[in-house]
Amino acid sequence: MRNRTVNGFAAEVNDISIRGIIFDKDGTLIKFDDFWRPVTEQAVTYIIRRLNVSENIKNELMAAAGIDEGINGLICRGTYAQVAASFESVLKKHGEAADKLDALTFEAFESSRECGKVVAACENIKGLLEELKRRGMSIFLVTTDCSEITEKCLDELGIKEYFDEVYTDDGVLPSKPDPYYINEIIKKYGFNRNELLMVGDTVTDMEFAKNGKISAVGVAGDCDGRRVLENYTGAVVGNISQLTKLLDVL
Repeated sequence: MRNRTVNGFAAEVNDISIRGIIFDKDGTLIKFDDFWRPVTEQAVTYIIRRLNVSENIKNELMAAAGIDEGINGLICRGTYAQVAASFESVLKKHGEAADKLDALTFEAFESSRECGKVVAACENIKGLLEELKRRGMSIFLVTTDCSEITEKCLDELGIKEYFDEVYTDDGVLPSKPDPYYINEIIKKYGFNRNELLMVGDTVTDMEFAKNGKISAVGVAGDCDGRRVLENYTGAVVGNISQLTKLLDVL
């Protein structure tokens, strides 16, 4: 390993060129708040109505999803099952029957997906992915989101064609930060671990890379996020448009 400074940030890089890049989706490829704030609000309303509970707990459910906690929020870093468990805690605190909310929570978010606005996390995201493919990169997506919402986001951005594989949370196979999908990519595509790079905006993404023994680049658009991610990686960029400058020194 060696250290370089790229675009103002320190980057610990491998002595072998990167051949495959794994992207996170929310907060990395798309802007988080534009999509997930309205979707979460609608999903919470959906759950309240289906369970016939008081609208007065709406703010508590939103808080349980961590909508205002940035990259530390559960909705940003967790799975639907984890969000469901957090919702259950709120409902039980108010004496509401709320066992096994997994299916309802998934249903609520999936049915609310049209409320979200899909906005690319950087300008000319197609140009970036085209440049990566021109350089011979294999490109993957690993997200804790479901396949339906993931497909919607990729379709609206017009970037689905650039990904060699898209891995989503099916509720069966292990999700991030378990390194299952890193291992699957390595087995299928024959990469060495030091030829893969994870690019994501949460601690979950950084732990995913660490567990899979691959390098990681953090993505943080604010100082708070940068401070958090710098505890896990020496490379943190403001958005993924800076990625090609990092790759230039590898």
